Amino acid sequence: MTNFSNPLTKCLGIEFPILLAPMAGGPTTPQLVTAVSNAGGLGQFGAAYLNDDEIVTMANQLRASTNKSFGINLFLPQNPEYTDQEFSKATEALTDYFSKFGLKLPKNIIDTTPNLNQQLKAVIESDIKFCSFHLGLPTKKNIQELKEAGIFTAASATSVEEAKQAEEKGVDFIIAQGSEAGGHRGTWIGDWRHSMTGTMSLLAQLKALISTPIIAAGGIMNGAGIAAAIALGAVGVQMGTAFLTCPEAGVNDHYKKALLNTSNDNTIVTRTFSGRPARGLRNYYIEKMENSGSYALPFPLQNILTGPLRKAAAKENNTDYMSMWCGQGASLSRGIPAAKLIETLVDEYNQTLIKITN
Repeated sequence: MTNFSNPLTKCLGIEFPILLAPMAGGPTTPQLVTAVSNAGGLGQFGAAYLNDDEIVTMANQLRASTNKSFGINLFLPQNPEYTDQEFSKATEALTDYFSKFGLKLPKNIIDTTPNLNQQLKAVIESDIKFCSFHLGLPTKKNIQELKEAGIFTAASATSVEEAKQAEEKGVDFIIAQGSEAGGHRGTWIGDWRHSMTGTMSLLAQLKALISTPIIAAGGIMNGAGIAAAIALGAVGVQMGTAFLTCPEAGVNDHYKKALLNTSNDNTIVTRTFSGRPARGLRNYYIEKMENSGSYALPFPLQNILTGPLRKAAAKENNTDYMSMWCGQGASLSRGIPAAKLIETLVDEYNQTLIKITN
């Protein structure tokens, strides 16, 4: 078997350089996180919407289920602003959809984003091994405090400029998020449409220009993809879509079925659900909202606004109105337990190396 020893595996004390993408909002359940960590990878939970007390509770729950390392991911606050006119435009666009489920639109909206400094304090208190950031960078002081607590850090980058700034801030790893990736685009410098480079191309560019170790993310669904990323200089991979159909993942069964039944790239990058560009499966809601040019509030306000709609749709197993985030490799989903998936990925990686060397 291949020896995966490298800066990532050594720092995190993991056997394989495979990281579970920390998908916020429910998919990364304690069961999924611990299954990945116990299988030799790094389980991570998405804590973007969790306050400090909830983070401590989650960390304690995970520690009670595994003695292996695990990680956490936080979003940088976006501090959105909007006018009454913009709020009216956004709610008007949702009127028919809310009515379909017997829901009432709110008269106002409040940004419920947790305080980042309090979240970081909870991360340090919980002695979590790895903390990554999405949608921007924390301060140098934040990163230094985490390092002093023995916590390794990482930041998402969708462009060379973002990676350079992340390196200057002193993060331990940079997560190269390619355009194939599911969920929210991590772009925080410039127009997201100008930062849609594919994973392998982005990885090659970053490897040539920065010295910080790179983790590849986006479109990687099998061992051959892992081998390609490592061949291009990545120290590991971060995979989300591949784990969404695992029985341990906290997503609706009909969402999983849609992923397993998709036969090609049926994904789209849309702002209609959350207010921020995010890749997911096309459905009736997205198509109607996109085609009509409907207005969406900035993230996370649109995400909060559509929350009741998405929750009601999930309760009724109606995938036409669910946000089914996933990457372009969704058709390669397998629907097997997380531990078996890790085992399969490693075997495929080894088989790929054999094919290349023979």
